[in-house]
Order: sequence, then structure tokens, then C-alpha cells
Amino acid sequence: MGTPLGAPASSRPRHEASDHEPAGSRRSQLLDSAAARDRFAAWLSRSLGQPVALGAAAPPASSGGWSNETLLVDLTQGPLPRVVVRAKPDGPAMFRDYDVGREHLVLSGLAGRAPVPPALAVDPDGAVLGRPMLVSGFVAGRVPSDDRPSFAEAGWLFEAAPADQRRFIDSLLQALHKVHAVDWRRLGLAPLARDRDQPLHGEIAWHRALHDWGAGDDRHPVIERGFAAVLDAVPAAPAPCLLWGDARPANVIAHGFEVAALLDWELAGIGPAELDIAWLLEMNRMRTTGSGVAPLPGFPGDDALVAAYEGVAGRTLDDLGWYRLFAALKMAVLMERHLRVAIARGRLAAGHRLLRDNVALRRLNELGETRAGR
Repeated sequence: MGTPLGAPASSRPRHEASDHEPAGSRRSQLLDSAAARDRFAAWLSRSLGQPVALGAAAPPASSGGWSNETLLVDLTQGPLPRVVVRAKPDGPAMFRDYDVGREHLVLSGLAGRAPVPPALAVDPDGAVLGRPMLVSGFVAGRVPSDDRPSFAEAGWLFEAAPADQRRFIDSLLQALHKVHAVDWRRLGLAPLARDRDQPLHGEIAWHRALHDWGAGDDRHPVIERGFAAVLDAVPAAPAPCLLWGDARPANVIAHGFEVAALLDWELAGIGPAELDIAWLLEMNRMRTTGSGVAPLPGFPGDDALVAAYEGVAGRTLDDLGWYRLFAALKMAVLMERHLRVAIARGRLAAGHRLLRDNVALRRLNELGETRAGR
């Protein structure tokens, strides 16, 4: 089979669907009243054990997608000059369940063990502002762009010397291994496992449920074949570890070219490290060759990146063909969900053609065809 629905390459837009809503496209209503600000300040004061006073509050320049709503809040009084609030979106969202307690658990467990923002407070039930939220410390630095132009097309990482680009990716791999190396059982992170006995099956089942909920009866045949192919050959998994779940350059805050913090832990879980590495490989591909963009000259090729991680981790990564197929399947599921949210929010027309043909579907189809020997 060729491209899904036979869409010719010449008809494909250079940028089909961003993982992020354009910066400034919506105004946060989280702290838009004096009463809300007072409730938030009182709650945060209790959580931190000392009085705080709020200053300016605004979304970041690139405020992310619809998996959460992010707000930067300056403190004119308190232990930190600025905090980051991540709350359940108001309206259609990426995920059926918004479990800020899960993210808080990860950040708390990784404190001092891997570069993550400090977890400060969590309201899992929305008692304070009407929506569940997580508050973390602000980490200064620079973040590779995930919007177009992406980090592979413009910006500080694109403009850097190849040696500095390599420093960045090596630092990312070292930080990722720190996540994988923690004793997640001792840290009380076992609740993150979607299936404690069969972690790979748990991850597959979670994405199956997300797709079933989001797509309803409107199933894409490429995604359905993807699930069948993945389930048909689940490998024997190595020892599970803590997973970042969304390993990619755009989820990194850097000081210079060194990782200062790893961001976005909604997809964290327990499973083989191969899941994170395959996702990183496929995300890098989507932002470069998958979008008609040349890879950064300082970034290692796929084999070299795998070898670099293996050198840090001290073990060989196995069955990466299967893990990359699963990564492509997850990407197609999440892309479809993103598009359906965009339609629900009126940013795309109902039944938009990208639901039937997009870069994630084409990649999943390509890997599925290759694996089937066609």
C-alpha cells in the first residue's frame, strides 16, 4: 500500500499539524479575577508553608497544546520569584483523564536524581480554581521550538555549531538515562505502571483505550492495522524502568547546551527504556525528514544515537524495530486526537482531510508495510 488514501506528495502541506497551538492564540482565564488570585495565593501559601503574593500572570510565549493550560506566575513575595501552573484545559482536551497527581508523583520522586522542575503543590480535584492543577518551580533557560519553524529549521539550536548541537543531544541522553536509572519501586512510583505484570501490554492497552474514546466508530484502517501488528509481535521486555514518555528536544530546558530540566510528564510510565529511545528517534524524524527538513548536522544519525545511549546505559537496546513501530502507532493516535480537539475547538473544519492523511499516518503505514515484508 502507498500513502494513505493515495495523497500525492505534491499535495501535502509542508506543515500539517503542530503539536502546539500557536503562541498567543488563547488567553488564560485561570487567574482572571481578584477572587481567583486570592484563593490561589492562600492555597499556595499553605502548600509552601510561607506567605506568597502574586504579581503578573501570563501564558508562556509558546503555551503548549491542549493537554494542559500553562501559566507563568510571578511572586512578589515568597520563596521563589516565579512559579509555573499547569491546569486541566477548559474545553475539549487531549486526554480523557487529567491526572496531575501522577505528574506530581514523578517530579517529587525525581527531585535531586534527574533534572526536573521542583514540584511545589498539587490540587488533584480542582478545589482551588475549579480545575485540577500542578504548580512547579520555574526553570530559566531556552527551549528548542516545536512550532514551525521548528528547532531543525531556525532558532538557537539550529544556529549552533555542530559540536554544540551534539553536546545538547548527548546531555539529553544522559539526563534521560538518569530517569531510567532511578529505583522507581523504592521511590514509590509503582502506581505509574499501566500493567505491573506486563508493562508493554499495559502501554498498548492505554493507547488503545485513548483511541477508542477519541475516535469512537470513526477508525482509520492504518491505525487499526498498526494495533494488530504491534500486538502480533510483542517482544520479551527487559527490566522495566521509569519512562519520561515524551522524550524530545522540545521538552527540554537548556542552560547553554546542557539540559537544565526535562518537561511534560503526562505520558510518564513504567516500561523498557526502548520505549523512550524509540519515541525520541521517531519524534526527531517527524521534525526533520518526515517534514521535508534536513536533520541538524550535529545530531547523530539513528544508529549513532542508539549507540550513544547504549554507551551511557551500559546495555544493548533490543527489538528497536518493534519499538519504533509502536512509537509510530502512538504518534498516529496522538496526532488524530490533536486534530479532533482542533476540530472541536473550531480551529479545523469538521472532517478535515488531515484525519485521513497526515505525516504520522504515513510513517505508521510505512513501518507496517516494511514489517509485513510488502
